[in-house]
Amino acid sequence: MILSRLGDLPAAEEHLHLALDIHGLGRRRTRAIVHADLAGVRLRRGNLDGALTSWGTFLDCADGIRSVKVQAAARDMRVRLRRFEGMSEAQQLRQTAAQLLA
Repeated sequence: MILSRLGDLPAAEEHLHLALDIHGLGRRRTRAIVHADLAGVRLRRGNLDGALTSWGTFLDCADGIRSVKVQAAARDMRVRLRRFEGMSEAQQLRQTAAQLLA
């Protein structure tokens, strides 16, 4: 995420993919957080479809996990998707995240 903050979004996306391959295979919480981060990077790069896919995977991985980081990622996702109110997939993700936060 340092690369993302520095503005090197392509490298950030590449490193997040590597993190999934190396670190996130057996740990759902880690995998969920990496997918949430990947979605944010993809959205900043203009890849809405990729972001929606990553957020969907994030929600699948995060189901049943009680974590401050997971809750923060879900809240962040809901805020970012608010501007896509007309898209049914974005609205469904926001609703699923609301259930996760409840």
